[in-house]
Amino acid sequence: MAEKITAFFKKLNDRKETLLPYLALSAIGYAFYNIALRFVPVDFDDLVLLSSVKNVGNPLSFFSGDWGFGNYGYRPLHSLSLWFSYKLFGVSSGPAQLINILLHIAVILLLYALLLRLLSEKHWAVAFVLSCLGLISLYTVSPPTWISDRPSLFVAFFLLILLNYLARLNEDQQPRFWVLGLLSLLALISKESGLIVPLVCLYFLVSEGGLKNRRGSLAALLAILAAYSLLRFVIFGSNAATYTESGYLLGRNYYANLGELQGAARLAAYLENIVKNILAVFLPVFDGQGKFSLIGTKLNSLVVVGCTVLLWALAAGKRLTRFQKIGLVIILANGLIHFQLFRYRTLYLAMLGFLIFVAASDNLKEKHFVRMAVVFLVAAVFFIWNMHMLGENLDFELIDRITKIRAATFEQDILATSNRIDAGIVKEIIAKYRH
Repeated sequence: MAEKITAFFKKLNDRKETLLPYLALSAIGYAFYNIALRFVPVDFDDLVLLSSVKNVGNPLSFFSGDWGFGNYGYRPLHSLSLWFSYKLFGVSSGPAQLINILLHIAVILLLYALLLRLLSEKHWAVAFVLSCLGLISLYTVSPPTWISDRPSLFVAFFLLILLNYLARLNEDQQPRFWVLGLLSLLALISKESGLIVPLVCLYFLVSEGGLKNRRGSLAALLAILAAYSLLRFVIFGSNAATYTESGYLLGRNYYANLGELQGAARLAAYLENIVKNILAVFLPVFDGQGKFSLIGTKLNSLVVVGCTVLLWALAAGKRLTRFQKIGLVIILANGLIHFQLFRYRTLYLAMLGFLIFVAASDNLKEKHFVRMAVVFLVAAVFFIWNMHMLGENLDFELIDRITKIRAATFEQDILATSNRIDAGIVKEIIAKYRH
């Protein structure tokens, strides 16, 4: 036994260069986000979804209906995970938040593995710092800290598995249709933005040529998309593609509900949301609802906008590589899918696409060592600034939730907001968290 343990640690020591970045990313992620383990579950969306799973006896019923919020969302994987979490741990936020944190870390580890392959192991430091940007950024801070945003993590997880799989294929090797189909199905039952996974699969099959040998895979993916569309229509009828949120027209004029806009105004809102969802990845000049705005302070905006534009400019070239194109497909597809709203949280996948676009650039090769060094320095400054800027926001979130639960009128106020919130859930939370 002692010999086996010794041999194991010797192997670990021999692989220190490859293992340490993964350990460091995991440690940084947990250290930064573990404050969310103490977030009292008083968020409106979380309360509604907790209430929806409380009295469900058969969790398979989540596959045949709305996820509980009444906004025509089909997200059975999230509902299943929340159901099991509630049955095991009740309203305790720690275990539920931990699932999100661990999923986010897993996504970033998969991202690092992909970037490492795109850049080569010799340049692991650049892959590492770019992965750190994915770990902590304006567009990726929501899923690891908000239980209701877990579906985004599921989609990202399956997307990164797909991209790592495609990156490992030889030029003449055909992707297995069952891998593409399974990952597409898992993504589609995670969230509506899971459409990105089969769309990336379709793009890869078409762009790589050799369609004669890939007709079966194309047909299977198209059948999956058709079945998904039909399922949504059966469940939600004419509301299958309905989703309304607040936002800003022309980046300035506020509207409380997109569904209330008529004719040309609604069409303009759709087009503007698509443009902003794409543009914001390269030029972050909007607030969380799509208004032209500073990101907090002038200095925050200067650093965030400046670093983003620099990274984009350093990676741009005359010829796009295979994975730069895939990164852009992710960004474009994400913008189109979210045509009904603009939120920072909907840019989680787009941010990953941006980092892939940067790492896959031909400008970051051996002969461009100086450019690579500049990318490393800019990304490092950007990452450190994100930790400073977003860490403060998480502190305020913790304080705000504690203040809410301690308010004498919390119970009656929160129950008055929606009849979907179960009074028993609220009582459980008060009993556990009000001290």
